[in-house]
Amino acid sequence: MPSTLKEVPVRLSLDDEQYKRAMVAIFVLTLFVQILDATIVNVAIPTLADEFGVSDTEIDRAIIGYLVGLAVFIPASAWLADRFGSRKTFLFAITLFTVSSALCGLAQTLNQLLAFRILQGVGSGIMGPLGAAMLYRAFPQRERARAATAVIGVAVIAPAIGPVLGGLVIEVANWRWIFLINIPIGLFAIVAGFAVIRDFRGEVRQRFDLIGFLLAGIGLGATLFGVTVARELGWTSPVVLVSVIGGIASLVALPFFERRIEAPLLRFEVFRAPIFRALQLVSFPTYAAFLGVIFLLPVYLQSLRGFSALDTGLATFPQAVGVWISSQVVGRKFYTRIGPRRLLLVGLTGGLLVGLLLARVDLNTSLWTIRGLMFARGFTLGFAFISIQTAIYSQTSVEDTSQATAQYSANRQSAPAFGVALAAAILAGSAGSGEPELSDFRLAFLVTALVFVPAIIATLWVRDEDAAATLDPR
Repeated sequence: MPSTLKEVPVRLSLDDEQYKRAMVAIFVLTLFVQILDATIVNVAIPTLADEFGVSDTEIDRAIIGYLVGLAVFIPASAWLADRFGSRKTFLFAITLFTVSSALCGLAQTLNQLLAFRILQGVGSGIMGPLGAAMLYRAFPQRERARAATAVIGVAVIAPAIGPVLGGLVIEVANWRWIFLINIPIGLFAIVAGFAVIRDFRGEVRQRFDLIGFLLAGIGLGATLFGVTVARELGWTSPVVLVSVIGGIASLVALPFFERRIEAPLLRFEVFRAPIFRALQLVSFPTYAAFLGVIFLLPVYLQSLRGFSALDTGLATFPQAVGVWISSQVVGRKFYTRIGPRRLLLVGLTGGLLVGLLLARVDLNTSLWTIRGLMFARGFTLGFAFISIQTAIYSQTSVEDTSQATAQYSANRQSAPAFGVALAAAILAGSAGSGEPELSDFRLAFLVTALVFVPAIIATLWVRDEDAAATLDPR
């Protein structure tokens, strides 16, 4: 049974327009620091391996631990918000993320770093979907595109900045600052959130669904763990097979169990909304393909072409610029007049076509050509990202927003891992025991581009009339 929400007064009273701007600022900050933290560590793997005297593969556990902690607690975020209040739960999550970031920066052993990274993931798993729910509650349906433009800008710029910033931090300071950099941002978000965030609390205090939590946590956590370690262990490894099969079995069992209990952790009734159901199908392959290239291109440029990390970062960054420009234009000018369906078709078809061009790179392709392709890729995909973020909750009630954002966040967090795992599997399978060659990268780029095809097909189930609440009635 969905809880009935009531608004609780806060310390600093703002009018609706001021509150919207404040929530955008707080959410953008927390989203930025989450995504930055998830990407900035990748460039520090060799440095961390030297620091702790272990192999690069062992350092990967710190990245995997973060993903698992995040995946396990995403499904619980909606229940925690209903039970303890969205404001209190959100502030707790920011605090946990900030404190664990400080502890990561002070870690003396690899096991300490792993434990603190898991705590970071827990904080991020609660903070992400709950922050999105509060942001979208602040904006009426017809203003959702405004909120989406801010979200999309950060969601694509932060991954582009992460590797470049990480390299600079390690060069001018040391590895500890890749975690300590989160502290001032986190403290600012805590103070601002304490002062302005409006609290929505559920009047129904339902029991915690432990079995649902375990099924969801094991399902997401084990599956993400399996597809992540498959890059190194191979898909036939017993560890990978047990993790992936067990995780998928848990996810399949989850809705059957949740529909049979009185107070489920996850209410799958949100999938009765046609637009939510359709855009979940669209978004998974879209984000898998998007992140697959972000993984592939640096490996191609550095391992095959011999470019530096800085050159690589500057080659991929135009994609973020392209997304930012198109998302601003589409979100402010076109979405409310055109609707999501046609914008999705344009954006996803553009992503497919640019991907096919990337599959034709060779050893002489100039960096300027690659930058141009990445800008075009970002510019076209901005059409799709804005449409997804704006329309997906257009048939979701205020009471169900936390549920919807939690379930969409689980989708969003799983997709990149599958996209990267697919790209890595193509490279490893094609190259065999040797180093990947040009033909291997071309095949991986081609397969990653073709992942957009099921997203384009799923767009056929998206109807503009289902997103009417977010559109201009004229």
